Amino acid sequence: PYAAPAIYYFPRMARIAAIEVAKGPAAIKYGPATVGGAINFFATPIPDVEAGSLAASLTALAGNHDTYRLHGWAGGWAPLGGGLEIGALAEGLYEHSDGFKTLDIGGSTGFAIEDYTVRLGLRTADRRHALEFKYQRNDERSDETYLGLTLDDFALTPNRRYNGSQVDVMNVAHETWQLTHFVTLAPAISLTTLAYRTDTQRSWYTLPDVRNAAYTGWSSLADVLANPDDNPLQIADIIGAPGFTGRPGALRVRDNNRVYQSTGLQSVASLGFSTGAVGHTLELSARYHEDSEDRFQQDDRYQIVDQRMVLTSAGAPGSQDNRVGDARAWAFFVRDTIEAGALTLVPGLRYEAIDLRQTRWALGDAARTTPTAVAERDLDVWIPGISAAYAVSQDVRLIAGAHRGFASPAPGSNVAIETSWNYEAGVKLGREGWRIEAIGFFNDYGNLVGTCTASTGGNCTIGDQFDGGEVEVKGIELLAGTTWGDRAGGGFSFPVSLVYTYTDARFRTDFVSGYEPWGTVSA
Repeated sequence: PYAAPAIYYFPRMARIAAIEVAKGPAAIKYGPATVGGAINFFATPIPDVEAGSLAASLTALAGNHDTYRLHGWAGGWAPLGGGLEIGALAEGLYEHSDGFKTLDIGGSTGFAIEDYTVRLGLRTADRRHALEFKYQRNDERSDETYLGLTLDDFALTPNRRYNGSQVDVMNVAHETWQLTHFVTLAPAISLTTLAYRTDTQRSWYTLPDVRNAAYTGWSSLADVLANPDDNPLQIADIIGAPGFTGRPGALRVRDNNRVYQSTGLQSVASLGFSTGAVGHTLELSARYHEDSEDRFQQDDRYQIVDQRMVLTSAGAPGSQDNRVGDARAWAFFVRDTIEAGALTLVPGLRYEAIDLRQTRWALGDAARTTPTAVAERDLDVWIPGISAAYAVSQDVRLIAGAHRGFASPAPGSNVAIETSWNYEAGVKLGREGWRIEAIGFFNDYGNLVGTCTASTGGNCTIGDQFDGGEVEVKGIELLAGTTWGDRAGGGFSFPVSLVYTYTDARFRTDFVSGYEPWGTVSA
C-alpha cells in the first residue's frame, strides 16, 4: 500500500492457478513500485467449460506435526437464455499444522488458515461482454514469534522455543471484493474495468523486549540473546525455567493491532491497429486508488511464574501507537507494443499523483479527540520505460530494456523518494526443449530507501524509513533448463534448471545512518 510500504498481504499459493512475472519495463503497467518488476497471481477462475457442464477439483494432503491441507472447488457455466450464460465458482481451503518447534511448556507453534472464494459471472455467448463478481475471505491464526535462541541453545536444540514466547500469536482477517467488466467494442478494441476493495485486520501479539537489569528501561531481544552472560536477569525472564519466578512486568508483549484498507477503480483500454507494415497494440489506463493504515497498539506486561506467563498489567488501547496513515493516488499509463518484422518495441509511460497524510493522536487517546500532529506530502512522478526484442532466428532472441524505478515513501516520512534508472540486455535461446538465457543488468539509484520492518530488524521503529543515497547495482543472470520425461506419451515429466546470478552492489557516498543494517557507510 502507498500508506504502509512496510506491510504486505500474500495469498495462499494452494489456491493460485497461474503466476505472471513482469520484469523491468513491463512493471510500468502496474506500479507504483517499479524498481524490479511485478508479480501477478491468478486465482482459480470460473472453469471455462461448455455451458451446462460442471468442473470440480479436490486435493487432500497430510503430514507430520498434525499437518494437513484440504482444497476444493467446483464451478461452471449454464445457459440463461437470450444469448446469456451464467457462471459460478465456490472454493474452499483449510490448512493446519501444530508446528515443528517445541515450546518448553508445550503448546502449538503452528497455524490454522481458512480461505474461501465465491465468484459469480455473467457473459454473452459470443464472449463480447462479461461481468464478474468475486468475494474472498482469509482467516489465519499463527502461533509465531520473533524470539530466537542463544547461540549455545540453538546448537543444542535449534527447534526449541523459550517460555517467554508462549503467548505470541498472530490473528489475521482479510477480505477482498472485486467487480470486473469486460467489453469488446470492436474486433481489435476492448475495455476492462475493475472496482476493488480489500480490508485486512491484523493483530500480532508478540514479545519485542525485556526489562533491563536496572529496571529502568528495556533491553532488545537481539542484545540479550547475543550476550546471555552479560544479561543474566533478562535471559532468565525469557527462558522461564521450571520453578522460576520472574520479575513482575519484566516481559513486555505488544499488540501490533492494525487495520488496512484499499479501494480503487481502474480501466484499461486496448486498441489494435496497423501503420503500414507495423502492428500496434496500444494500452491506455486510468486508476483512482485510496488506502490507509490504522495503528492502534498497546503493550501488556507479564512475568514468568513456574514456566507460565502471568499478566501483571494491561496497557490501554492506543497507548503504544495511535496513528493513521492514508493515501490517495491517481495513476495513468500508456504503453504501445510495436511489431515490425523481427523487431518488437514496447515504449511506455506512467504518471502518478500521490497525496500522503499521517495523523497522530496522543498515546492512550482511544476516542481520538484532537490530533497532536498531521503530516502531509504530495508527489508527482513520471515513470518512462522501453523494452526491445529482436528475433535473430527462430531460436535466438536479443532483448534490452531501460526504465525508471520508483517506490513511494511512507506517510510522515521525510526521506527522499526512491528512484533509479535500470538497464538490462541479453540473449535468449530455445531449441528442442532447451532454453538458455544470459542477461546483464545495471541499476543506478539516485536514492535507495531502507524501511524498518520487524523481520529486517534495524534497532528502529517499525515503518521508519532511511535514505541510503546513491547506489549502483550490477550483475548478470544465467539460466539453462529443459524438461525431462514424456508425460504427453503416458509417462511422467519434470522440469530441471540451473540458475546462476552474480550481483555487485555498492554505496556511492559516505554517510552515517540510524538504520542499523547500514550504520557507518563508506563509498
